[in-house]
Amino acid sequence: MPYITDRLQSLNGAEGSKKEDSLHNLSVSPERKLQTRFRFDVDEIVSALRERIFGQDEALALVENILRITWSDISEQNRPRFISLLVGPTGVGKTAIVELLAEVMHGDKDQYNRIDMNTLAQEHYAAAFSGAPPGYAGSKEGSTIFNKGKVEGTFGKPGIVLFDEVEKADQAVVQALLNVFDNGILRLTSGEAEINFRNSIIFMTSNIGSRTVFEFGEPNFKAKVTRLFYSMKYGTNSLKEVVNRQLEKHFAPEFLNRIDETVVYQWLDEDALDKMIDLLISDLNKRLQKHRCRVGLEEGAKDWLIKKGFSRQYGARELKRVFRKQVEIQLARELHSLTLGENDVEFIVRKSADQLTIEKHG
Repeated sequence: MPYITDRLQSLNGAEGSKKEDSLHNLSVSPERKLQTRFRFDVDEIVSALRERIFGQDEALALVENILRITWSDISEQNRPRFISLLVGPTGVGKTAIVELLAEVMHGDKDQYNRIDMNTLAQEHYAAAFSGAPPGYAGSKEGSTIFNKGKVEGTFGKPGIVLFDEVEKADQAVVQALLNVFDNGILRLTSGEAEINFRNSIIFMTSNIGSRTVFEFGEPNFKAKVTRLFYSMKYGTNSLKEVVNRQLEKHFAPEFLNRIDETVVYQWLDEDALDKMIDLLISDLNKRLQKHRCRVGLEEGAKDWLIKKGFSRQYGARELKRVFRKQVEIQLARELHSLTLGENDVEFIVRKSADQLTIEKHG
């Protein structure tokens, strides 16, 4: 009997030990990363955007937040994944950030659905938005300006939609947008089809507040006077708050209340333009590789481009125009008469008087 008792105690002890081990294995499981249906790397995308978008830190932070909440798949299921409004002057990168996001995420800069709201400025054009009513031409086909594939995306990646210059759209179109923002579904007027925006990231752009951004960017004294004026008019001298007040004057509260976040774009400063020129040169050299050529830019030439390319009216578009005229066109002339040898050819862009010149180096 003592043997049996000792054996039972031993077995009970072993059983207890096994239970403890099992509990330990349950509570201390190997660490693993969260898995979702989405197949894109947020950090890689954000890094790529930061390499090509300059001077707009708030907009970059917005896109990062959008990507993280999309990847985690925790947003509401019965509405678009995110709705944002990008406000500011022309030529500061509002559309560019959407195009670049499409390129980095989908491998194609055209893989997003851009709707030019200026073309929907009159009520009778609203049919292009939700399709022609029953009995009208195109109603059976369900014709609409939306590309269903680009809007709805895929199982592993969201669709991207841009409503450009949304303030110019007719009220009938804005009303249709409210329905999309509410439930993520656009039912075509024919009643026979629908477009699903519940896997879409929606961007809108607007030039409302552009003049205010311009005034806030004036030299110190003028900017102080401007801030004082707006402080008296709106009770605030914050640029974003002033622009928000101007948005409130144009859009109805029910429209603005459905926007997840609004970002006010800033004027591009000299540091941003400096980085943009480096990027323009880098992109040009990639295109020149097939000719076994490259081009370099002296510091004086870069300063000249910044001075001539800075435009509050046209933003970065003016810099690109000046770069094309002063660098690319002159370089094309040089290439036309170039005889290639065994070695690669390097050209140097220099400032000469009030223009740029290109010389073959070596």
